[in-house]
Parts: sequence; structure tokens; C-alpha cells
Amino acid sequence: KHDKYDVENAGVKQFSEGVTLAYVTPWNNHGYDVAKIFKGKFDYISPAWYNVHRRFTYRYDLLGGHDVDQKWIKDVRVKVDGKIRGKIVPRFQLHNWNQYDYQYFIQDPKEASFLTDTLATECRKQGFDGMVLEVGYTALLREFIKNLGNKLHEQSQELILVLAPKSSLTAAQYEDFSQFVDLFSLMTYDYSQPSAPGPNAPIEWMEDNIVTLTPTSINRKKLLLGLNMYGTDFFNGQMEHVIGNNVIQKLKQHNPIIEWEKKFEEHHFRYQESGISHDAWYPSLKSIKSRLDLAEDYGTGLSIWEIGQGLDYFVKDYINYIKNKMYKKLEQEMEAWITVTVLNV
Repeated sequence: KHDKYDVENAGVKQFSEGVTLAYVTPWNNHGYDVAKIFKGKFDYISPAWYNVHRRFTYRYDLLGGHDVDQKWIKDVRVKVDGKIRGKIVPRFQLHNWNQYDYQYFIQDPKEASFLTDTLATECRKQGFDGMVLEVGYTALLREFIKNLGNKLHEQSQELILVLAPKSSLTAAQYEDFSQFVDLFSLMTYDYSQPSAPGPNAPIEWMEDNIVTLTPTSINRKKLLLGLNMYGTDFFNGQMEHVIGNNVIQKLKQHNPIIEWEKKFEEHHFRYQESGISHDAWYPSLKSIKSRLDLAEDYGTGLSIWEIGQGLDYFVKDYINYIKNKMYKKLEQEMEAWITVTVLNV
């Protein structure tokens, strides 16, 4: 497998100016191997391990601890130039909370205090470097997030907060939250929906998200621009996410024309299957390079969802496919960026 990687530079961080966070999910466990092979490349690794369920007042089920792998954690962490890379910051998601769960939680400070202690205790017990927190109604949970951040800081751990694009916080709120949140993971993907098929993350929309949250460069380094490593296939009023191997299979099976949409800076291709029209958008080497440049231009970091979805294999196979099918113009545009993938940030 390693012959498909730039093994010599596997642990070298190329995206040197900004912070990098890579997500790993149990359902795409190849990401665990990628994190080990490329240890030292990512500043933070966030396994999507924990779901927090609210049962009733002062009762929470913290699910996911069984996925914690201490040996893997030890394998991934590495010291580079005196600093730890591959810091383990698992994602804790408030899972399936409804409006009433949030309402009761916000109205009762004791509930928030209880959950703060629960999460901080788990981080301390497992020896994590911090945590990634994903919640709804972000702005309304300020006190809870503040207290959690302060509690983690007392334990020499960090808090990374997930933000939905253009809706979670205003610029003023972002600056306020920056006092107690170490980094913000911005989900700049899933732009298009079945009712309006199109790009996963238009470049102008991503830029607009950066500027909206950080109109000045203050605290911009805390912002991690989200990169999706999956594609989206639109068909018959529906959509489904697809990963690298699926894309390669469709390319070989249908031999479609691959189009570059300059306005969005994304590639896509159309094909017919069982009489149904499909429009598939997928991150390519060129689109990834555009987004790396955007992050560098604005001085943000990167958050990558997620490294187990097959882009490492996709890169080599995709280039070979382009060459074999004689897409010369596209080959010339893309081949220069062979090493500029998520695995070379």
C-alpha cells in the first residue's frame, strides 16, 4: 500500500503556516492507518468517538468510550521540533438533542455544570489532549462552552468548537468565543442539496464564510477551514455521498466527460445509470489546491473531513484514469498537483 504514498515525506507538514486538524471515523477505519502512516503531518487528530445523549435532568449517556484505542493514540502522537503533533482531540457530539433538550439545558446552570464535569473527567481519564465539541444553538450555549473551555484549560487540554457555515456565530460572537475556545472547525461543505444539485463547497462561498466570521485578521489563525474528502452524487431528486473508490468505479464504468466549473472551482461529471441521470461532484487535485491556496491567503488553518474516505488511493487511480482516457488538457491542469492532496498538507 505504501507505494501509493510519498513515504519519504509522509510525516512532513507542508501546510506550515496554519494549524491542521484531521477527522477519523470508526465507520471508515482506514483513517486510523492513514493517521499512523502520516503521523507528524497533522497537528490534531479527531476521532469521531463520542455521542452525548440527554436522557433526563442530570442524566447523560456518554457513548463511544469503547472505541478509544490507547495503543493507536500512542502510535499517532509524535514530537516534532519540541512540539507534539498528532494531538488527540476526540469529537463529542450532542447527539439527537431536540429543542426541548436544549431549552432545559440552557435554563438550568446546574445541568450545564454537570455535563461540563462529565466531559472534562472523560478527557482527563483517557489522557486526551483536548476535545472537539459539536453542538446546536452555539451562540445560546456561551456559558456552557466558556466553562468547559476553562475547565479543560485547567487540565492543560484544549477545546475546539465545530461551527456550521454562516449561521453559528456572528463576527462579534466569534471574537468573544475566541477568549475561551482554542480553535474553530468550520464545516464549509455540503453546500448543495437535492433540490438544487451542484458543488460541495463553492470557492467564493468558502471565502465569504472566512470574511463573515473574521472581517479582520484578529483570531483568524484559530479558524480551521473545512475540506470535504467525499463527493456528492445527485440523482432523481436525491443525493448520496460517495468516496474515492466509488468515483473511480463510476468513471471506469461510464466513461463520462469530466468538467471543470471555474465559478465554483470544482470538478464534476454526468452519467446515466438505469435510465436515471446523475451529476457527481468530487474534490479533485485542482480543487483541493485552490482551497489550500485560499486558506494560506487568509491565514486560516484546515479541518479535513475525513482521512479514511479513500482519497489516498483515489489520487493515484484518478491520475491514471485521466492519462488512460487521453484527457490531455485536464491531465496538464491536474498532474502538477499530484502531491498537493490532503495527505500532503
